[in-house]
Amino acid sequence: MFDPLADEDRKRSAAASTKEGPVKKKFLHFFKPSELAAYQVPEDVPLIGDLHVYKGGIFVLGGASGVGKSFATSALAIAGATGTPWFGLPVHRRFKTMILQAENGLVRLSSEYRDHLKGCDLDEWVKVSGDVDMFAFESEDFCTEFRAEIEAFGPDVIVLDPWNRAARDSMEKDFRAAFDAILSCMATGDKRPALMIVAHTRKPRMGEKVNGRGLLNLLSGSLVLGSIPRAAFVLQAASDDTERKEFVFCCCKNNNGELGKATAWKREGVNFVGPLENFNWDEFNNGSTGGGKNAKIEEHHLEEIFDHGRVWLSKAAAAKALQTLTGTGHSAIYAALDTQKGRFAGVLKVNPANGYISIAAGLEVLEEEE
Repeated sequence: MFDPLADEDRKRSAAASTKEGPVKKKFLHFFKPSELAAYQVPEDVPLIGDLHVYKGGIFVLGGASGVGKSFATSALAIAGATGTPWFGLPVHRRFKTMILQAENGLVRLSSEYRDHLKGCDLDEWVKVSGDVDMFAFESEDFCTEFRAEIEAFGPDVIVLDPWNRAARDSMEKDFRAAFDAILSCMATGDKRPALMIVAHTRKPRMGEKVNGRGLLNLLSGSLVLGSIPRAAFVLQAASDDTERKEFVFCCCKNNNGELGKATAWKREGVNFVGPLENFNWDEFNNGSTGGGKNAKIEEHHLEEIFDHGRVWLSKAAAAKALQTLTGTGHSAIYAALDTQKGRFAGVLKVNPANGYISIAAGLEVLEEEE
């Protein structure tokens, strides 16, 4: 996006177009350090945060299914229309957003925007498509129609929700082909809008708890999805508990500025309210799911104390080891070690000879610790 000689190139192209014959595309541009140092970012380019989102750039918002990614992109559009922050990131100027989406029907969209319209007029700033069966960028008719909509509305940001309706496969060549097809529908140079891609994150592996920069590795599919975008955001449920409505928003990549710290939010209807000041970050970062009295204990903790099934322990010894490892309370520990009705009853094994437990056939028996 940031081309120090973009204006000079346009002047050169305009001059060349007055001569005979077509203008030959120039592929390479090299700059002197002094030219790079003298470049000033145009005032209309930064849109959100510390160049977290800017005109001409590509960005990705990831999250698990059902976490509220579509709500978050609607919140982005509202932030652009009203100039209010997006997940705590400042909006530098009002901007137009066009959302091409295949996730939500008119019933959902109607209820969502009916709430957002209270007290503000969004029609000039936001356009949302009906749910498209497939983003048929391989069809020239589809691309022609999409280009016409873009030209008529003139968005500063285009949201593509979700990515898997554009990329048919997870192979690198398919991802790159999808990016090329999408960008071919958009204007070039300083008229090109920002592109926000909504993508799913993969299912975490057993015992995996990822935060911060590591969230980039959770984006589903090819590594291209993490490498091409200039900034990446991930929205996570703070808990697996269905009655809790807290979510964590984190920027895990920002090539042109600071990442900023993760923030916690509460979803109220279609809105994210926050950031939450009293959010339990220790609980979230240490892997608690908030799912009950033994929420801090996960299967990977059992793997560790039983050495992946190579060790049998008495229940008292296992409880002491688990308490040392997790810091969890007495009742939660014994609930986790309940071989009949506990959360891990299907994982735990009992040695009928002495009642010791493990998660697989153990190789040695350790005496109960005092």
